[in-house]
Amino acid sequence: MGPGVRISSVEVMAARLPLRLGQWQDQVHTVSHIDLVVVDVGSDDGSVGTGISHTSGVGVKGILGLLSELAPELPGRPAQPGLIWDWSWRFLHDCGGGGITTLSLAAVDMALWDLAGKALHAPVVDLLGRRRDYVPLYASGINLNLSQEELVEQVKRWHSLGYKAAKIKVGKDCLEEDVERVAAVRRAVPDLPLMVDANQGWTLPEAVRRIRSLQRFDLVWVEEPLLVDDVAAHEHLAAAVGCPIALGENVYTVAQFKEFITRRTIEYVQADVARVGGITPYMRVAELAAAHQLPMAPHFIMEISAEVVGAIRNLYLVEDTTGGTLRELGAVEAEGGPEDGMYQVGAGEGLGIEWDRAFLNKRLIDGSRASYG
Repeated sequence: MGPGVRISSVEVMAARLPLRLGQWQDQVHTVSHIDLVVVDVGSDDGSVGTGISHTSGVGVKGILGLLSELAPELPGRPAQPGLIWDWSWRFLHDCGGGGITTLSLAAVDMALWDLAGKALHAPVVDLLGRRRDYVPLYASGINLNLSQEELVEQVKRWHSLGYKAAKIKVGKDCLEEDVERVAAVRRAVPDLPLMVDANQGWTLPEAVRRIRSLQRFDLVWVEEPLLVDDVAAHEHLAAAVGCPIALGENVYTVAQFKEFITRRTIEYVQADVARVGGITPYMRVAELAAAHQLPMAPHFIMEISAEVVGAIRNLYLVEDTTGGTLRELGAVEAEGGPEDGMYQVGAGEGLGIEWDRAFLNKRLIDGSRASYG
């Protein structure tokens, strides 16, 4: 896209998408739907790019509120993702450096990258600097509500489909029940790399005790054992246990990631491309992690995450959340999907996504549609 191309219009909407495979449950959340914020950015050369943000049932009105103030300021500005992101973050920063601020910025930033790719007839992964044509996936389940038998069958199915690793939820009231569930999974798939996710549900003493009880199962990582607000507590935890810690889906800014990374509290960086504010800041986080020899394992939005990490040098695996891909939610017009635990990137222009507008329009959140410019 030429440097003289400018934004001509911004359109915003949000849709509520029920989980087709039933509710998700971990030790602190029960989720029945995903709210998808969709932003279309038009340019004065006639191209249109689409970006999204997401919430798991809480916060969509806040995102729409911030976009109602940001979007009118964008028409007439250069259609350049980095420039717009830096300006927009400053514009919204008094509302907070991250959280709904970055979730709001993400939809605009993704739309601008999609717009750039379409204008140049190139995939976004090529604009970022393609390093691979396929990305490896791990299967992830929000499955604390499953019985032990159901859990084992789910993980065995993932293994049969070729996923490179599996992640399950922990956080039962009784520690021994967690231990029994992880032990049963490990017996069923002894050769499959295994992770567990506690969803910020433990105190520091609980985390030390529980992680020590689970370490014998040769875990790749324990994810979000503590509230991510407390970096110092993660330092204490890292010193107390020898198991790798992963987090990042609830870390929202490059500065926050810098704190965790430079203080050596985590071993796997799980930035979420929407929660961190879009593709522009995601690439900055990835470079920061790479400089400290840490691998990236992006959280959620598999189809978009895969396009982005196809261009980073420190990829570990991409999360494929069962029931939570754009395809499984019904948001896109797409056939196929992962094959043998791999996902192809760069197959189309821009982000390579064909949105199912009829489906999204049927699930429109009242009052969410707005146009600017």
